Amino acid sequence: GFNWLDPVVGAGNTPEQKTKNRKLRQAIAIAFDFEEYVAIFEDNRAQVNHSAVVAGLFGHDTIKPNPVTHIMGPDGRARRRPIEDAKRLLAEAGYPDGRHAKTGEPLVINYDTTGVGPAYKARLDWVTKQFSKLNIQVELRNTDYNRFQDKMRKGSAQFFSWGWLADYPDPENFLFLLYGPNAKAKGDGENASNWQNDEYDRLFDRMKDMEDTPERAALIRRMGEIMQEEMPLLFGTSDEYGSALHQWVSNGKPSNIIRDNLPYLRVNAHLRAQMVREWNQPIWWPLWLLPLGLLAVCIPAWLAWKKRQARTALEEVRA
Repeated sequence: GFNWLDPVVGAGNTPEQKTKNRKLRQAIAIAFDFEEYVAIFEDNRAQVNHSAVVAGLFGHDTIKPNPVTHIMGPDGRARRRPIEDAKRLLAEAGYPDGRHAKTGEPLVINYDTTGVGPAYKARLDWVTKQFSKLNIQVELRNTDYNRFQDKMRKGSAQFFSWGWLADYPDPENFLFLLYGPNAKAKGDGENASNWQNDEYDRLFDRMKDMEDTPERAALIRRMGEIMQEEMPLLFGTSDEYGSALHQWVSNGKPSNIIRDNLPYLRVNAHLRAQMVREWNQPIWWPLWLLPLGLLAVCIPAWLAWKKRQARTALEEVRA
């Protein structure tokens, strides 16, 4: 995500700067090929998000693929825009070929994150690669989690990565992550990007306590359009989950939101015992192979012994 308080990638103080900063965010969003990320790091078991409303939630289907980052192909599938579109936006933002149009200085983006180990280093290398498509230099600021949280509370981060595990499966619990009054720096809320949009906030206030009706879906759709245009977040990916359960286990529906479902599983003990008895029936026929095997070994040996004895007797007679 982008810190809305930052002068380079944030809101901007003038109408001109607001437009330029928005185009910079959009250019970076196009360059970040999350389809590639899913293929490399998630073994193709994740979905690329087009808004803060992830798949499986009410209202997700009303939000179209992000028109800023994707175009629809002839087969009806969304495809990421070519990098040339990102470079055009970058130039319009005042950074042609990744350099300031007036000073010629390279554009440097500070990336705040946490994580250690070879696996995480590969992800950091991937992030650097995405920025390099636009000739943007990235300064990796990898710190421990406590230090990272402190930066987020102070609003000193510029570009960051942070996940969210919902408290309950409702779009409100994702859309509130961009609600202005929930800004991390100002109110210690969960709006880590500190994004604020008056129209979005008004729509959220109307939507948050509504039942799942067509009216609520329309509000969510408009909120999705606003966040796609403003691009306070890159939206990232959502993991896909599956499970393998025996037929005697119920309530085992996999979910990327509910991770503590073990207390809710039901086990049919009678069916389990029945299936175990059926599966564990003793198989007796291999026992008949044992005497047959012994005969297969002993008969050739006995015939060979008899042949040798007969040959010995014949030699004695001749002698």
